[in-house]
Amino acid sequence: MWKNSPPDTAEVMATVRAVAEQKWKESLAPRNANPADATFIGWRSYISDPFPLTWPSVEGTLVFYALARGMNPRALRDGEFVGPTWARMTYSAQEKKTELTLLDVRLESRGVQGVRPLRQEELEILELKPLDALLGSRTAEADQKLKSYYCLQLSLGNIPSEAVTAHAAFFKWLDCRV
Repeated sequence: MWKNSPPDTAEVMATVRAVAEQKWKESLAPRNANPADATFIGWRSYISDPFPLTWPSVEGTLVFYALARGMNPRALRDGEFVGPTWARMTYSAQEKKTELTLLDVRLESRGVQGVRPLRQEELEILELKPLDALLGSRTAEADQKLKSYYCLQLSLGNIPSEAVTAHAAFFKWLDCRV
């Protein structure tokens, strides 16, 4: 699958984050907001886990989504405001290149996502590094860990609906019972 050696996953994440951060600053970062305003939402950008462009993946092209999440401790203390999935980033592991496509630049709340305590077995599932798993060798054990990880993330509401739609073959393979 790789011409030389497999990609350095820390380098991949740093590249994807840098591309998203630059576009966030240029296009979305709120300016002149007043934290004392009752409707203030302190927005930040969050990068999703990777998703294979095609499944089964043969060329190592991955897709990440940039999501807006926000906080206002005066209005919400046990969750966060969910904003738009504002960008889609495609990373080619062969070419070591990232392309960003803007999806939605309107920073507005689309709802609230709460939090719940995680059980020990869920914490263990979340120890998986999905980028390493997607770029690594496929074994039955690795596949099962990958399925457990993504199905848990889906059940927790951490996967944007755009990803489920765009990567239907991958989610069909995952066969999550959410």
